[in-house]
Amino acid sequence: MSDDEILRRLDGHLATANEHMARGNEHMARGNEHMARGNELFVELRELMRGMRRDSREFRAELGQQRRHNEAVHQAMIAELREGRSVLRDLVSESRAQRQALLRILDRMSGDGPAAAGNA
Repeated sequence: MSDDEILRRLDGHLATANEHMARGNEHMARGNEHMARGNELFVELRELMRGMRRDSREFRAELGQQRRHNEAVHQAMIAELREGRSVLRDLVSESRAQRQALLRILDRMSGDGPAAAGNA
């Protein structure tokens, strides 16, 4: 295999890795947006709870209904955070697998490393 062919193949692999990294960055950005929204909801919820303590006598009848609403908000936040965490875990796994595959390819191409020893 010529040096030009090796470089073309490496460029192709690097382009693929760059595409995966770009997708990973997009997922990370979306995860960050979800986390930021979750933080906003948490701050709003905390402020709401403080107000409810101050005004507990007046809002006693409303408290049960508000609690159910807050639980729904928490469940939505938890679901979004779990989804974001799952996406991040998948991205990390994918990134590791891609890196390992790339290193194996580079090892084979250079004749170094465990892949070359296995071929000997």
